Order: sequence, then structure tokens, then C-alpha cells
Amino acid sequence: MRMKKPNEGRVNALPIRKSTNATERKGIAFVRDAVEEANCVFKEIDRASDYGHDAFVLLVDGEQVMPQEFAVQVKAGKSFCKADSCSFHATKAQLNFWARHPLETLGVVYDPDAACAWWVDLKVEAKSQPTNESGRTVSFAKEDWNRFDSDGFQTVILPILLEEPPRISLEIATQWLKSDSWNTHDLGARVLISRHKNDASAWVAMLNAFESRGREASFSVFCAIVKILGNSEVGSLPNTIPDNIQVSLQQRILEFGELKVVELLHFVDDNGYERGSAGYGLFALFPSMPNHVSILESIAGSAKLSGEVRENAALLLAIRENDPDWWNLWLRKTS
Repeated sequence: MRMKKPNEGRVNALPIRKSTNATERKGIAFVRDAVEEANCVFKEIDRASDYGHDAFVLLVDGEQVMPQEFAVQVKAGKSFCKADSCSFHATKAQLNFWARHPLETLGVVYDPDAACAWWVDLKVEAKSQPTNESGRTVSFAKEDWNRFDSDGFQTVILPILLEEPPRISLEIATQWLKSDSWNTHDLGARVLISRHKNDASAWVAMLNAFESRGREASFSVFCAIVKILGNSEVGSLPNTIPDNIQVSLQQRILEFGELKVVELLHFVDDNGYERGSAGYGLFALFPSMPNHVSILESIAGSAKLSGEVRENAALLLAIRENDPDWWNLWLRKTS
């Protein structure tokens, strides 16, 4: 008679704990640690009651408990991560739930190899793209600004949820401004304008960003150019620039040649030159710009440029010709 080995015949009857369970718990623990290090309150939901949220977080700013919460949905594991991005599948029901839930929901993906996590706004994601019956894959890049770690939570996530600009230094914001990632670049510009508006180097950095990127710069950078010129009616960000730096930067902009003017005209949208539009901001430039007539005429007549840019230049010339009083009003304002 063959002797049975220990446990033979009953191994398959024992409970199974998948290795992914341990990884999931690491992800939850990582998010909890980042939240609690900021003195915020992490309230985990029992798995039996998980219908699209793993936890709720009560915001605490320093020691001030705020009347505001947000929700998190955590994914953890190598299968959700690549070297530079994260992705996971969401059902149609989950996407509808996040889109309609009154709280902001952050989707957090923990990468065990990097020992770090990254986040995406699931309410925005759920509302921004169409969904088929099987749901869809939510994908997002790993960037500096959307790291969900202790530093990222305190300097970016917490202030954003409190409707403030990220609490990052001038040096970091300037680094972000130079990023190849458009989102990081734009957030860097917004932080420089909002949080470091009294520092001359912030405005120098944004003018440098426009000169190097042109039309590829974010609208926030374009707004910075307009604010340097003295027009505060474009964009929602504040307009406080030290007088000494404003004068010198205005001179740099007034010396723009045709190529840079073309790049500026790419920011004029369907609202043309109506008050409050991007184009309206350019009235602070052209009346005081030497040789603006010859530059605009050259652009309007160039077959190498898009029809939209040529039309934008031609319309400025028409405004100058047909409403000289308005045009000269801006000349007096900026000279």
C-alpha cells in the first residue's frame, strides 16, 4: 500500500490567499501613510461596502479641520503600471458612479517596484470621455505633479482640493515650467503667477518659456505675457508684477519680430478680439510696437501661414484703420 504524503488529497480544500491581496494592502497602507502624515483623517471602507471607493479622507490644513472630504479608489500592482504611466479598467457602472458622486474621487495607482503612487481625478476622467457598455481603460502619465506620496499630498493634492495653487517653491515651479509634459508645464506657469507673482524671476521664466515654446506654450504662459504688458482682463490669475521688472520685460516683448508675433496670433480663438478673450490681450502690445504695421501686413499677406493666422493679422489692421481712437487709447495706456 502506497503511503500518502503529508497533506496529500486535502491541499485543494484549504483556503487560498492570493499574493495580490498583500500588494493591495501595501497600496492602501501607502496612501494611508501619506494622508496621515499630513494630519488628515483616513477612513477606510470595509471591502463588503466597497462600491467604487476604498476610503474617504477628511482634510486637515495644519491643525485646522476643514469641512471637506474626498474619496479614493486604490489600485496596486505591477499589472497597472509601466515605467512612465498607469492604467486600469473601469466598468461603465463605476464611471457613472464617480461622475455623479458629490465628492471628488482620486484614482490612486501604487507601483510596488517604484514604491510610490500616482493619482488621477476620476470624476473629471469619467465625465471627459465617452464610455461603451464594457467600460473603458483609464490611463494617465506618471508625472512630478501627480505623485501621491507624503510630499505630493501636502504640497499639491491638499491645496488643490482646498482650491489653492500648489504649495511648491519658486525653484520647483520653474522646473515644472520647463517640463516636456504639457500638464506639468502649465501647472508650473499657474503656480508662478499665483504663488510667486511678486518675484521678478517668475515673470522672466515665463517670458523665456514663451520665447522657447511659442504656440506650444500653455495659455497660462500667454496670459503671463499679456499681464506683463499691462492687460489684466485676460485670464483669471492675478496681475501683480514688480514695476522694475515689468518695464524691462515689456521692452523685450515690444521688440518681438514677425516670427514671435505669428506665435502670439496662434492664441487668438474663435472669440477674436472681443473683450476678455485671448485676442483682446494683444491690444496691450501692437499699438506700442515699432513696425507693427509692416509686421502685420507681412503676416496677413503670407501664403506660407494658415488662413486663421492671416485673418487674425488682417483684422488687427482693420481695427487700427477703422477705429483709430480705440487703437490710440491702448497706445497711451502702454507707453
